[in-house]
Amino acid sequence: MTENFNVDFNENKNQLDVVLSGQLTINSISKITENIKSHLKNPAVVNIKVKEADNIDLTFIQLLKAIENTGKKKGFEVNISISATEDISSLLTNAGFAGYLK
Repeated sequence: MTENFNVDFNENKNQLDVVLSGQLTINSISKITENIKSHLKNPAVVNIKVKEADNIDLTFIQLLKAIENTGKKKGFEVNISISATEDISSLLTNAGFAGYLK
């Protein structure tokens, strides 16, 4: 079965860059979570960039918040930026997550 989302990783020393795109929703969240957890070893910085998202829902936002909370607990920095369509930007802004928007 073809995935309707994409997760790309770039690891450089103690920095992990994660780029996510596609359907970032409840239907794919468990696979996205597994992918990210498998790469979170001992980073000093995690940069998460969302681009070309076809859809984003609350479960995906919860995942981002969980990664931020894990960073605070384990002592690594988390940077999140989302480049989104006007509809998704409006949704994020209305839900109180405008700070994630680039």
